[in-house]
Amino acid sequence: MKQFFTNALLEWNDNENTRSMPWKGEKDPYRIWLSEIILQQTRVEQGWAYYEKFILNYPTVQELAAAPEEAVFRLWQGLGYYARCKNMLAAAKQIASQYHGHFPNTYDAIQSLKGVGPYTSAAIASFAFNLPHAVLDGNVFRVLSRFFDIDTPIDTTAGKKQFADLAQELLPHGKSASYNQSIMDFGAVVCKPQQPACTSCPLATKCKGFQQGLTALLPVKSKKLVIKKRYFYYLVLQHKDNVYIRKRTENDIWQNLHEFMLIETTGPEDLTTLQSSAAFKAAMKDIRYNMDGASATFKQQLTHQTIYSQFLLLSVSKKPEIPGYTAIPRDQLDLYAFPKTITDFLRNRELTLF
Repeated sequence: MKQFFTNALLEWNDNENTRSMPWKGEKDPYRIWLSEIILQQTRVEQGWAYYEKFILNYPTVQELAAAPEEAVFRLWQGLGYYARCKNMLAAAKQIASQYHGHFPNTYDAIQSLKGVGPYTSAAIASFAFNLPHAVLDGNVFRVLSRFFDIDTPIDTTAGKKQFADLAQELLPHGKSASYNQSIMDFGAVVCKPQQPACTSCPLATKCKGFQQGLTALLPVKSKKLVIKKRYFYYLVLQHKDNVYIRKRTENDIWQNLHEFMLIETTGPEDLTTLQSSAAFKAAMKDIRYNMDGASATFKQQLTHQTIYSQFLLLSVSKKPEIPGYTAIPRDQLDLYAFPKTITDFLRNRELTLF
């Protein structure tokens, strides 16, 4: 059963796998690492262009390590999960200093890099150095759980160990790179989350999940994802051609990105109620302003949160001093990295007041 599984996957990879990606078959550990960091929580279709931009701007890990932080965050803008970018920069500096600019070539050393976990370590170790480490991502969990009919929840300690042990058992000697690539590609194009191609699958004859009609029920998760709703009201305060922004430093979403003055509420508010609230009065204390308009509501969906944002356009004739905020010329806003919801606002051509 296990030998059939491994052999069938390798045969499928050799004869039928036509999935194309710019990092596929890559042996440079820096490029593999870059692709894996970009693809964490990101679809291949979205990450592809970012990967190419990073390779173009920073072709080596030394160049990335020496890059200005703000420039790297600008290049990352729109990908989300900005902690990845912060960790990526830290890891690049770690490689430059600790490993003298040479990417480490052992599993343990790779995993010691900031932001690199077991999956990414296994991917780099196997693809770059053909070391015997099995990858275990969402595609692999799905393929293994269906073929072997494993209903242990994949988000539990027991489940992760069971699948990790099985994945390692299935790894063919001397073919780590091709096998890992084949099982990930197989999960992406054949054993898909929705509407898997079971009728044409080369594993179908021995796939327990398919034979027992359990495909749609596998893999199993023990926890249901809870989506939190948040309501952001941005005060776009303008003085002449300047607008006030700050960098988010809290341990929250969008850390290290910039934003306008922000009031967060527990629910949606009409503008009259918002302006009379204690939070608004505290934010605009002693500042005489004109209300020039308000945007429509922008929605940004994150994995665990839905962000609803509205932008209030305010202007002042006398320049205020606002602790924590800096007045920036409007034509220089492109030099700063913002969350997607703010860049959507800035690029909205209908907002002629701004």
